[in-house]
Amino acid sequence: MNDRRSLLPLALLFGAGAVAQDAMPAKIDARSELAKASARAKVHNKRVLVVLDTDGRRLADRLQHTGSVARPLLYEFETVAVAKDEAAAIAVHMHLPADRAGLAVLAADGGLRAWLAAETFAVGDRIDGKRLLQMLEPHFCAPVDAEQKLADALRAAKKSGRNVFVRFDAPW
Repeated sequence: MNDRRSLLPLALLFGAGAVAQDAMPAKIDARSELAKASARAKVHNKRVLVVLDTDGRRLADRLQHTGSVARPLLYEFETVAVAKDEAAAIAVHMHLPADRAGLAVLAADGGLRAWLAAETFAVGDRIDGKRLLQMLEPHFCAPVDAEQKLADALRAAKKSGRNVFVRFDAPW
């Protein structure tokens, strides 16, 4: 009896590991990631930044590790890095050059706002953070007036007899 009880945790541990491995997706679909990012952008008053890279994830990694750019990108954009094998298909779908690395700025509804070719802000393996921010800043979303939004929600809630849920949300 004692022997069976001691084997039960091991069986559960190995069984759970097998289930967890089967639940992991083999490949991430770029189109579904773009749809998810657009949905998050609508909720959080952001834009979508699509990183199209012709040589793997090098551009996305450089953006993430450039200190002057990383924080504004986190606050203002939902970023989607498209893998090398899907970049050409996504670029053609958005009517962008398929053979050039760069950034596509999308509105939350999916409309293209800007195309920034990588050679305009990257020199070799270095990103000119100041120049990139100057190019991206006109595409930042206008801030939402929180007091007005809360007043509108309270008015609508009073009419319908419902409550208002206030969610304080920040990217940090």
